[in-house]
Formats: sequence, C-alpha cells, structure tokens
Amino acid sequence: MSQRDAWATAQVPFFVSGPSGHVPVDPSVKARESAALAAKLAAFRDAGGKVEVLTDRTARTRRTAKA
Repeated sequence: MSQRDAWATAQVPFFVSGPSGHVPVDPSVKARESAALAAKLAAFRDAGGKVEVLTDRTARTRRTAKA
C-alpha cells in the first residue's frame, strides 16, 4: 500500500483474498451475541437441562479387514 505522495506504509499488502461471503463484524456485535448465548445456556442449565462434559478425547476403533 502506498500513500498519495508515494511513500510506503508499514502495512503488509494482502495477496490472498478472504473467504468468499465473509463480512467483517464489529466486536460489540460479537460481544452481544456471546452474552445472549451465555444467557441461553444459563437458562437451559437452570431449567434442569442435562449437560454431559467430555473430559477425554475418544478415538474411533479401527476395524481390521478380515483376510
């Protein structure tokens, strides 16, 4: 990028465009959405919703081909 008087800035130019359909979102919008989701989760738990917490990663067992 350069200014109108031709001196270069310290910014790195973007050679690759972002994902198609990407629309930047203001951080305040993300914060509101996060707070709303947290409130819904708290209401679910308060209403007796069952939450199962997975503590370990589970691996799929591989099937071996029979000869």
